[in-house]
Amino acid sequence: MARWKGVFNKQGIIGLDLGSYTLKAVQVEPTRSGWRLVQLAQCPTPADAIRDGVIVQPEEVAAAIKRLLRDNAFRASSAVTAIAGAAVIVRQVTLPKMTETMLRKTIRYEASKYVSTSIEDSYVGFQILGDIEDAQQEGENVEKQMQVLLVVAPREMVDAQIRTLELAGLEALAIEVEAFALYRALFEINRVTRSRLEGRPAAIMDIGAAYTNLYIVSNDSFFLTRTIPIAGDAFTQTVQAMLHSNWSEAERFKRTVDFRQLLKRRSTRSRATTAEGESTTDAGDGEEAVLKAMQAQVDELLREVRRSLHYYQSQFPEGSSQGQVTNLIITGGSSQLGGLAEYASARLGLEVEMGDPFNNPDFDTAHIPAEALEMFTPVLGIAVGLAVREAFAERQRHAA
Repeated sequence: MARWKGVFNKQGIIGLDLGSYTLKAVQVEPTRSGWRLVQLAQCPTPADAIRDGVIVQPEEVAAAIKRLLRDNAFRASSAVTAIAGAAVIVRQVTLPKMTETMLRKTIRYEASKYVSTSIEDSYVGFQILGDIEDAQQEGENVEKQMQVLLVVAPREMVDAQIRTLELAGLEALAIEVEAFALYRALFEINRVTRSRLEGRPAAIMDIGAAYTNLYIVSNDSFFLTRTIPIAGDAFTQTVQAMLHSNWSEAERFKRTVDFRQLLKRRSTRSRATTAEGESTTDAGDGEEAVLKAMQAQVDELLREVRRSLHYYQSQFPEGSSQGQVTNLIITGGSSQLGGLAEYASARLGLEVEMGDPFNNPDFDTAHIPAEALEMFTPVLGIAVGLAVREAFAERQRHAA
């Protein structure tokens, strides 16, 4: 019960999302009916301190974490963080049915089939999802099989996070995969969202600074995780090249773009073409040129998303409802481009919404200013999922 008590005492647990662009911190405490948001904050990540998901400057990041917690009156002695990126492998695999004890002995061998680098340089984790029920497996001579969720992460990535937390004066309670934290915040602790989807598959697109992570969740398990190297930095570079500006100016201008203008212009051009036999545009100003350049980047990102959705669908019989993803949730700092959700919905033919971990009747945010919630909500999914991890696990154990 030590960890459960730790959630309630003054020196509690925080969820830390250590991104390459910003560091996000969230502290949550459980209530009888759900959760209470205690504190939230973010600050810039030291320049070039995190590359490809690896903390390469632990001292600088630790100092930034200390300032963030001190300046925002966090009272915590422990933290939960997460890892992600192309080097982190999360996938379902089919293995011969065996006990958890036996799998623990053989998991590194099984994982080596999916890792291009040395398995000795990686941490390996797993979760048994269940037996495969297949008519073809009936009979005494047929080997039974089971589905396993396999996680493989580079040792240097995990060790760097542990070292950073130690330098910041925090105990590392756990380091998990970002996808799991995001799913927990948006689905597992939100009974309304789970009920609305009614067990149907859903996709999550987490758009960060360096890369976009795409997840497809089916039957409470991750069917697909994919890292796409198109994200906020690529958008900013495009704006910078078009305006011949510095990075900070390009970042500010990027936030003024509204992708809904593209949908309006397409509709206007269609009507004009019908009426006059040719289309008209307002091309020529710098804003439209930047918008068009960014559109090319976003369209390429959405094409990659569409390919992944088609791959997922191909794994099921034609017409199967389980193979049809109809909902996409967008999160991450670079998801805040104006009108992106509406534009993605029009391009992909899906119901697209912004991920909001606090759009949850069981979450008490009453004492947090509304403007702070509005500003932080799109980027806090991972940090919220990390912050509730220990208490949520304890509740599940008591409920079992």
